[in-house]
Amino acid sequence: MNKIIIALIVAAALAAGWFLLTASDTYDYVADVDAEITELENELATLDAQVSAGTLSEADATAAKVRIVTRLNTINEASTNSEKAQLTPAQRAQLAEGLDRLKNILVTYQNTLAVVEANADDATVEAEVRRRGGSYTPNRTLNETVADIISDVEETVVDSVPDYEADPELDAQVDFAADTTAEAGLDVDAETGADDDDMSDEEATTSDETTESEMDDMDSGTGDAMDTLDAAVDLGTDAETSADADLEATTTN
Repeated sequence: MNKIIIALIVAAALAAGWFLLTASDTYDYVADVDAEITELENELATLDAQVSAGTLSEADATAAKVRIVTRLNTINEASTNSEKAQLTPAQRAQLAEGLDRLKNILVTYQNTLAVVEANADDATVEAEVRRRGGSYTPNRTLNETVADIISDVEETVVDSVPDYEADPELDAQVDFAADTTAEAGLDVDAETGADDDDMSDEEATTSDETTESEMDDMDSGTGDAMDTLDAAVDLGTDAETSADADLEATTTN
């Protein structure tokens, strides 16, 4: 009886060991990479619309950066784990395609990433990412962080896909995008624009009032000049009447 129990325990241990050794071969890490890249692209498209509309608040930017960094960590982890698996030709092609998609995402949304970076509360982002068990480098911008993940994934692709060839032109654009930065407060552009419009209206009103005042002054000045002219005419008329009277008196005499 004891021998049977021992045999069952040994068999169970061997089965568990076999499962652990082959689990990495059966789990599709490449599919995880692909799914996370798609989610990242969708996230950035939504953020891009917010940035364009001028509605991205600090809270929005902070939450977005947490999600983006967390997603990037997941992409990097899944990509690294894929090296443990025996990838099929289709999976290798999918992994290489995912890398190129990631590069194009950085190039396409470099300005959006920079605005999120500029407006996010970095201390809050770091605390939340670490609370979730993710890695975070405070001195790296969001654009640089994406570029770092691209570099890590590319190492995996080069090791797993022997015939992978990088696009030099795309890589140059990635390098440029990694250095893209923005100034904080870009989410208040819409408000600033409204203020500018108000100031323009104010200035227009002030200008109209000034013009009216100047016209009143001109009318007043014209009135004064006309009064002076009338006085001069009256004076001339009086002088002429007086001269006529004197002449008539002299003639009579």
